[in-house]
Amino acid sequence: MTSMKKAALILKTLLSLWIVYHIIVIVIMPNAGGYLGRVTSRYIAPYANIFGVNVGWNFFSPDPAHTMYIRYMVYFNNDSGEDEKEPIEGYFPAQKNQRNDSIFNSRELYVMRFMIINPKHLKYLFGPWLCRQYPGATSVDMEHVIETVPFLDQVVMKKTEAVSSMSDELQFSAQRYKCGSGEDEVDL
Repeated sequence: MTSMKKAALILKTLLSLWIVYHIIVIVIMPNAGGYLGRVTSRYIAPYANIFGVNVGWNFFSPDPAHTMYIRYMVYFNNDSGEDEKEPIEGYFPAQKNQRNDSIFNSRELYVMRFMIINPKHLKYLFGPWLCRQYPGATSVDMEHVIETVPFLDQVVMKKTEAVSSMSDELQFSAQRYKCGSGEDEVDL
């Protein structure tokens, strides 16, 4: 009789451990690309693949968005091509690395997404606008820049480095617009 009790106890313990393991797999695998999923994948991914619970549902909060902005240089040249005054470097939005949840910031984010859809938007829409903002400008160089957010495990491994130094700056598209050239949105 004691051997039956031991066998029942062992069976209950194994079943309980399997249920706990299965629940852990169900909770972690929908976000397998997240930090916890990547760290534990060698222990739970084979099991999840066998039973088909390896499908992501994306119900966890998303990764932070990359910072997007437009870097521009405004040039003021005379007829012979010499600088009349110092070029102006600027950014749109002006507070490119500061978080601001105002309604204007949301509009600026939509502008960034609109500009990235088609690089001609920079030249034919944003270029003329910049020329109007800087009277006397002769040309504008613009580039769409994306600063990536490093992965959490990369930050954990390099604890002594600043997060900003692990970020990559990617130039997505670049355009030059000559102010007063008559180019407009007809070519869009």
